[in-house]
Amino acid sequence: MQMKKYVRSTAFFLILLIAPVRTAFAYSEHHSYSSSHTEVWVDATGLAVLLGTLAAGNTNNQAEAAKQQAAYEQKVREIREHAKESSRKEMEHAADLIFERGVPGTVELLVKSWEGEGKKTFLDDRSGVTVIKVSGFEENIRLEYTIRQESKKISVRVTAPDYSVSEESGAYYKEPQPLPPSKSYLGLELEELFRDPGGRLLIKDVVKGTAAFYAGILPGDSLVMIDTYDTKNFDIARVDSYLESRAAAKAKVRVTVSQKGEQKSIDIQL
Repeated sequence: MQMKKYVRSTAFFLILLIAPVRTAFAYSEHHSYSSSHTEVWVDATGLAVLLGTLAAGNTNNQAEAAKQQAAYEQKVREIREHAKESSRKEMEHAADLIFERGVPGTVELLVKSWEGEGKKTFLDDRSGVTVIKVSGFEENIRLEYTIRQESKKISVRVTAPDYSVSEESGAYYKEPQPLPPSKSYLGLELEELFRDPGGRLLIKDVVKGTAAFYAGILPGDSLVMIDTYDTKNFDIARVDSYLESRAAAKAKVRVTVSQKGEQKSIDIQL
């Protein structure tokens, strides 16, 4: 804009300066006048047009530059929002995995998953801090997981160096709770207040793939006895304590259930 004003001012000044020259030349056409020097004059109107064209060209360049700058800034905003959303989603996904699999299982799964998609990964697992870097998360975008086991915090950073964009999301994670012995050894999920009319523990769920599952034990069956002990006299803490002691001896236990009024027993190796 300043350039445009400068060019216009210059044109106006030149018009004022050259106009008398045109007038003097016009006067010589009506009066006898001769000179040995070559007479030179400039068309002030043409010069003004030329300078105006230059000013207009400069204005167009400025407009184009402004347009390109606006487009670039819009692109940066879009990439920043995308990076922010991606970092949040990846962080939440990783935290869910840690809750299901623990830190070692999550790290192994993430590395295998990204490498399975053809991405390059770098793993640094030292001093209680695990860092997984993923190159080519998307075009020219990098992904980095940081798991701090001492503080139980996970953060995910998404970086787009070409646009000077870096967004990070973080949260505290929870590790999986150890399974109670009744579930880890027998494959039976029990709940203290979930009992049949006779006071025996009812089976809330059966873990797939366990001996109890293949024996046909179903949710809703009554857990009548473990070995010779009637569960109506046991709370879950006592059941778990008994199973831990038998598991330490690598013993078998006999589980008796009632299913639709009929009892069935299976032996399970702990």
